[in-house]
Amino acid sequence: MSTRIQQDTIVRQRYKITQHIGEGGFGDTYLAIDLDFPGQRQCIVKHLSPHNPSPEILAIAQRLFKTEAKCLSRLGEHNQIPRLYSYFEEDGQFYLVQEFIQGHNLTQEFQPGEKWTEAETVEFLLELLEILTVVHKQNTIHRDLKPDNIMRRDSDGKLVLIDFGAVKEVVTVDKKGQTNSTVAIGTSSYMPPEQAKGKPGKYSDIYAVGMLGIQALTGLKSKELPEDSESLQQLWQDLDIKVSCNLKSALNNMVSYQYKERYQDAVEAREAFIPQATKIINQGKITNYSGRFFFISQLKIKLLLLFLGIMGLAGIGFYVFSNKPKYAQLEEYLKNDQWQQADAETDRLILKIAGENNSLGSESINKLPCESLQKIDELWQENSNGRFGLTPQKKIYLDTGNQIGQYRESSYEEFGNKVKWRTISDVWSLYGDLKFTDIAPVGHLPSPGKISSDRNDLRWQERGMLLSRFDACG
Repeated sequence: MSTRIQQDTIVRQRYKITQHIGEGGFGDTYLAIDLDFPGQRQCIVKHLSPHNPSPEILAIAQRLFKTEAKCLSRLGEHNQIPRLYSYFEEDGQFYLVQEFIQGHNLTQEFQPGEKWTEAETVEFLLELLEILTVVHKQNTIHRDLKPDNIMRRDSDGKLVLIDFGAVKEVVTVDKKGQTNSTVAIGTSSYMPPEQAKGKPGKYSDIYAVGMLGIQALTGLKSKELPEDSESLQQLWQDLDIKVSCNLKSALNNMVSYQYKERYQDAVEAREAFIPQATKIINQGKITNYSGRFFFISQLKIKLLLLFLGIMGLAGIGFYVFSNKPKYAQLEEYLKNDQWQQADAETDRLILKIAGENNSLGSESINKLPCESLQKIDELWQENSNGRFGLTPQKKIYLDTGNQIGQYRESSYEEFGNKVKWRTISDVWSLYGDLKFTDIAPVGHLPSPGKISSDRNDLRWQERGMLLSRFDACG
C-alpha cells in the first residue's frame, strides 16, 4: 500500500498538495496548486501506486500508465472532459495531474425519492451521450459511469465526465502484462453482465447510461434499479410512472441483458433521443445553470434568435471577444514536453484565431494576425531548442526549392518528405503516423493538423499557404 502524501508536500518540485479528497483501489486523489502556472491554478493530483512493488510489475504498470494517460490527454481536448496537464513517475510512484472542476457530482441531484421529469431526463441523457460520443470515437470506454463520476460544473451548469476506469487498470497488472482489473472496474448497479465477466465494450457504457436514465425518472436508489429490460417492464407498472412510449423503448433497449440488442455505441444511442429533444425544444424548455428546467415563451425564443441573427449579420464584436488567443495552455504543454497535446493546441488556436472550425482557406490564412503566428513560432522554438516551429519549417520549405506564394507539386512533396509528413511509399502520412517526441525530425512539428476528429488525414495543403503568410509577417 502507498503512503498518503502529507499536506504542503511539493511533488515534482511543482505541485503543492493542499488537501486529500479521495481514495480508492488505485491510490489517492489530492487537491493541489500548480506553483509554476501564472496565478497558481488549482489542479487535481492522482497518485497511483501498484500494490505489488516488484521491479517487473513497476515496469509494466509504468508502460500501461503512460498509454492510458496519453489516451486521456486526447480525450481532455473536449470541453466536458478534464484536461490532463501532466503525467510522470517519481520515486517509483505514478502521478496524473488533471484539471480541477469546480462543481458537484450528480449524487447531489440523484436523491432517493426525487423523480426527474421526462424533459429533464432526456436532456441529461442527450448531453451525457454527446460527451460519451467523443470517448467512443477514440475507441475508449469509460467502464464506470455513475452519479459520482459525473460533475455539474458551477460556471456553466454543463456536465463533465470524470474518473475514467481505464486508468485503474494500471494498478492490477500481472507479471505477463495482462490486466485483470477489468472485472473489478465498474459499479454493480450500473454494470452489465458482459462487463462483470471482464469483456466490456462500448455497449457496456450504454447500459450504464440507461440505468442512470431509469434512476432519474424513478428516484430509486442505485441498489433498487432493475437488472435488465424485463425487470424494467415490471417496474414501469409497479411505480405507475408516466413516461412516453419512445423513451420507454429507448431505455428498454439500453439495458437489455444481451449486449447485441442494445445501441452499440453513444452515436447510435444519441440518435434515438434526437426526436424527443426536438419536441422538448419546441415546447420552450431551456436549461439553466443549475441543470433544471424553466419555461420561456416561444415569442422570447424567437426574439432572442432574431437578435443573435442581427448581431451576426452586422458583424458586431463577437469575433474580437471570442477569438482573442490565449497561449498559456500551449506554453504549459511545450514546457512539459507534451508534444502531441501542444500540436493539437496549436491547431486549435490557429483555427480559432482564423474564425474557422475544421480547416483553413487562403482568405482566412491571409487575415491571421502576424503577432499570433510569431508568438506560436516563438513558443515552439524556445521549448525545442529551435527544432520545431514555423521558422525551421519555412527554411526547409525554401531549401527544397519552393517559392513563397507559389505551389509546385514536386518541390512541395520534397518539403513533405524532408519534414517526414510523407511515408516511404510517397504518400502523405496520417496524423497518427507522426512522431510526437523531442527527437522527431527538424520541422516535423507543429503539424498541419488533421481533417476532423474522426478523420486522420493531414491537412497538408494548408501549410504552404500558412508559411507564405508567416513570411509576409517579416
